[in-house]
Amino acid sequence: MLKKTIKFLLVFILVLGFAGCGSKANKDEKVKVYVFEAGGCPYCEAQMDYLKSLEGYNKTFEVIEEELYVDHIEWAQGKDYELGVKVANAFNEAGFEEASYQGTPFVVISDIYASASYNPSLEETIKIAIEEGDNDVVGCFEKSDECDIRENLSDTDKKVRDIRNNNLINYIIIYALIGGIIVYLFLNRNKKETKVLAKEVKVFKEIKEEKPKKVVKKTQTQKKKK
Repeated sequence: MLKKTIKFLLVFILVLGFAGCGSKANKDEKVKVYVFEAGGCPYCEAQMDYLKSLEGYNKTFEVIEEELYVDHIEWAQGKDYELGVKVANAFNEAGFEEASYQGTPFVVISDIYASASYNPSLEETIKIAIEEGDNDVVGCFEKSDECDIRENLSDTDKKVRDIRNNNLINYIIIYALIGGIIVYLFLNRNKKETKVLAKEVKVFKEIKEEKPKKVVKKTQTQKKKK
């Protein structure tokens, strides 16, 4: 019975813990990674190749190409130029200094990353967006002129460390709780067994201390008298 109870509690707490540490994003929705590019831009092509090489491509995130400039020679404005300007300016106001519509590739991920430079280290940033839930800033600006962007969280390394530390703390709490429950159940079981044992010892002592009844043996003479 004790083993079944412990197994049930372990499964329940682990499921609860992993659910608590899980992603806030809807698992049916992919995080959108926007790449504002210029036609023929070699860095844009390299950025796209890098993003498509990641394990989560088209599984946990998707890449959306936006035409910021028609080409990278004449820099003629593309069909998504105005959108790029709005997005870049909004991120600048939020403290993202590298956000710019004057360079390509201009990459935007949720409201945690916006930079006009080739970056071959975006995997952790995308994981953060998946972990927190995608606040699709570009999609918002496609429909509205006013969209909320959080204070600059572009320090990806710090953000990754914070998430990992929070997860570590959660796991420590969960396993400490599991250990505490196991110890409690074990001690409680021992306590019950000790009570039963003490009761048995008490009964045994009472039986042992009980005075035996005197058995009178009849003598041959007594038998004859009868």
